Amino acid sequence: MKFQPQEDCVRSLVAKILACYVQLSQLPTLRPSAQVNTLFEDLVHLCCYTLDEDITTKASLTFPCLSCQHSDRLTQVLTHPSIIDIITPLRHLCSAGEFQLEAHWTERILRCPSPTEANLMFLNFTYYDNYIDLIRMELNALDSVTSGTQRRKKFAVLGSGPLPMTSLCISQSFDNDEDAVVVHNVDRDPWAISKSTALCRRLGYCPEKIRFHCADVEEQTFDLRGFDVVYLAGLVGTTSEKKQEIIGKVVEQMSPGAMLILRSAYSLRSLLYPVSA
Repeated sequence: MKFQPQEDCVRSLVAKILACYVQLSQLPTLRPSAQVNTLFEDLVHLCCYTLDEDITTKASLTFPCLSCQHSDRLTQVLTHPSIIDIITPLRHLCSAGEFQLEAHWTERILRCPSPTEANLMFLNFTYYDNYIDLIRMELNALDSVTSGTQRRKKFAVLGSGPLPMTSLCISQSFDNDEDAVVVHNVDRDPWAISKSTALCRRLGYCPEKIRFHCADVEEQTFDLRGFDVVYLAGLVGTTSEKKQEIIGKVVEQMSPGAMLILRSAYSLRSLLYPVSA
């Protein structure tokens, strides 16, 4: 088996990431289009499947040292001066791109002539299945660290965005429960709150079960006391330091015994989302 020299792998991966960043940063808009979609797909692929993929999946048993080499290469990529220079603006682009993707789908759903068609459109959202699986894993993890008698009926989702997938999937997960689960969506963008409110009404969700609040988590303008579970969206905070600061403020406002669920990133995925320490 012939392996690509380590420095060549690092250089190639850095160059590909930089190329995606440059092209995305030069676009006049990040609204979904063939070009925007392809660039983000390429970037996500690079951050999820590195050039070492074939080596680590096919030869790790034969060459145990390769996992160490793989980790070393990722470290070299993340600490490369050119990558360090773009991490924050790249995360801003990813955040803006995700917002535009959610806004695009929300507007498509709102244009549907009936609730039935709106729900069918909602089920076709690009990452619907991913969210269903993610929420299932998170709620199972929550079950594993809480007692059966502990309340889990009042959720807050901080950074809910224009398409509140987390809130909708949580609500769906408890559809058959006798006691109603209430999910509060919190976002600092008035447009996102307005659109997501209209979306949930269009989909037929009860206003008492999914509620909306325009507030800035960083400014501590929303009272988190009384919530059993608080979600902090992965895109809240553009740096690890900023995210830690926000986490501290959130925890200060939470009730004793309440659970905080954080979405973070690791390895090259930290180029897309800030890491939670």
